[in-house]
Amino acid sequence: MRGHDREPGNRTAALTTDIPRLAVGRVLARQLVPLGVFALLALVLRHRIAELDIAHIRSALATVGPVQWALGLGLTAVSFWALGRYDVVVHRLIGRDTEPKRAAITGMTAIAVGQTVGMGALTGTFVRWRLLPDLGLGDATRISAIVTVSFFAAWAVVTALAVLTAGAALPHSSLLAGLVLAAALAFALLSLWRPGRLARWPLPPLKAMGLVLGFTAIDTLAAGGVLWVMLPDGVQVAPGMLITAYLLALGAGLVLTTPGGVGPFEVALLALLPTVPDEPLLAAVLAYRAIYYALPALIGGLVLLRRPDSAPAPEPARVALAPVDLDHLPLVVEAALTTAPRAEAALLRHGRFQLLANARLWPAALVARSGQSLIMLGDPLTPDRRADDVVSDLADRARATLTSPVIYKCGARLGVLARRRGWALLPVAREGWVDPGGFTTDGPARRQLRRKLRKAEAAGITVSAIAPGDPVPIPFDEMDALAARWSAARGGERGFSMGVWSPATMRNAAIYIARDGDGRMQGFVTVHANRREHTLDLMRQGDDAVDGLMHLLVTHAIKGAAVAGVPRFSLAAVPTGDIAGEPALFTRLRALLDHATGAAGLRQFKSAFAPEWETLYLAAPTRTALALGALDITREILRDA
Repeated sequence: MRGHDREPGNRTAALTTDIPRLAVGRVLARQLVPLGVFALLALVLRHRIAELDIAHIRSALATVGPVQWALGLGLTAVSFWALGRYDVVVHRLIGRDTEPKRAAITGMTAIAVGQTVGMGALTGTFVRWRLLPDLGLGDATRISAIVTVSFFAAWAVVTALAVLTAGAALPHSSLLAGLVLAAALAFALLSLWRPGRLARWPLPPLKAMGLVLGFTAIDTLAAGGVLWVMLPDGVQVAPGMLITAYLLALGAGLVLTTPGGVGPFEVALLALLPTVPDEPLLAAVLAYRAIYYALPALIGGLVLLRRPDSAPAPEPARVALAPVDLDHLPLVVEAALTTAPRAEAALLRHGRFQLLANARLWPAALVARSGQSLIMLGDPLTPDRRADDVVSDLADRARATLTSPVIYKCGARLGVLARRRGWALLPVAREGWVDPGGFTTDGPARRQLRRKLRKAEAAGITVSAIAPGDPVPIPFDEMDALAARWSAARGGERGFSMGVWSPATMRNAAIYIARDGDGRMQGFVTVHANRREHTLDLMRQGDDAVDGLMHLLVTHAIKGAAVAGVPRFSLAAVPTGDIAGEPALFTRLRALLDHATGAAGLRQFKSAFAPEWETLYLAAPTRTALALGALDITREILRDA
């Protein structure tokens, strides 16, 4: 009979039946260490547990007076208020515009039921889904998971601070607390700056971390206070000592995931407070469980029995980030990109940016969330809209997403408006542009350009053009190979506001390709094109490209803009040089970007076209937000470098 187990059908059945066993095995394996610790504590305390006097516990509980019950109720209310705020923060973090009151009530109910029933994350998921059916199971699960993980992390920090402040009867407790705080500080620093591949980690902003930590401190200290005020008459213990012991015992109950932490919580508390009489302490625990677990669970159950309220209409400021389907942009979005003052708005097609929209979902600007900032790129998409309204919308949306509003590469007019609002302003780039219709290579200012063009033409370089939407084949294979070599030689592509090679976006770009006399591709440039402007995007060439190749390609691109009848051709922006008297952080970031982007060479290259130069600015409500925004933008640009 055993030989039949090797048949494919039987093997599949066997594997299928093994899956639950493996899952159960993993769960048990994860619980082995905490269960072992619990068993060891129970063994050490077995004599104290065996000698407990139930009558003494009952009589001690009877001494808890009305004032103590009232104080316990008040502290329970404070704790659950903070518990509800976790959900408010997490809804904002994941971009959901749930009304704060509904999110808070849902969070309080989920935790009230989950902490009593057990399996808090799973129970909380179904409670949240029940009370907020518009969430869907996916987002309800996501919110429960984030609330659980963020609470554990914040609890560890609060407990470490309590241990260092009040002490704990545990070996090496101060060392462990110090390690926890060091890890928390490192995590916060990673939110500011993530080098290399770590830049892709979507860590929460510091504002969200601070809020969760603050609410956790309020929640847990108030909950510990409930236990302290419930101590029967005659029991003397310092509140700091008891609350520290409470926090550690709470962790034991949470890790072992028993309903309400029953068992591990009590055993840990007895071990951590050896000088407190057992019976009065357990009497306080019973009172604490009645007021902090049973009562909230009862109220939570009644809330669950109610029919969920329908979601209210979203507030205007809460519909400011419109989702974008890059494969099928709505006509209103296509129209906005076509008529935008800056053709760079086409970066929306690259997938990193979203649309900031007004209450009627009319596109207003390109924005991206990154680190501590909600970054708006350039000027508004619609020049007829009041720029002040767009900045207000940006500030509102940043507030809703727990970030700071930042405007990157805005023109002088928007910069003046931001300054009038009291925002900090910093020059960050200079954009060169020419009038395509009046452009000529004549004149002393373009002497170097003529010399470069002669070299490229003498080498037999020819240029072909593909206009946006032209029904002609684009040589993607050749372009892809050349772009890959270019990227490898420079340590990766840049990103964010700098173009990234993506064949999916090429049909909407103007493309200029340079070939040598043998027909081999030597380089190419791509251009963002709309009715108002053409803007230089990608410049890619081989390591053996002839001198003047890029000058020739860009000259053809300017002529193409003249044929299209647009009034402006932008050579794109280059970082400004150092500015006297600016903070050292900005000087270092400028140097980093200059080195990574080859800014010195770009400035020299673009100067050959003798363009008009326009200063572009970075703007934010405060100098701190300005510095954090500069960090976020630098990280975004260099994330693949």
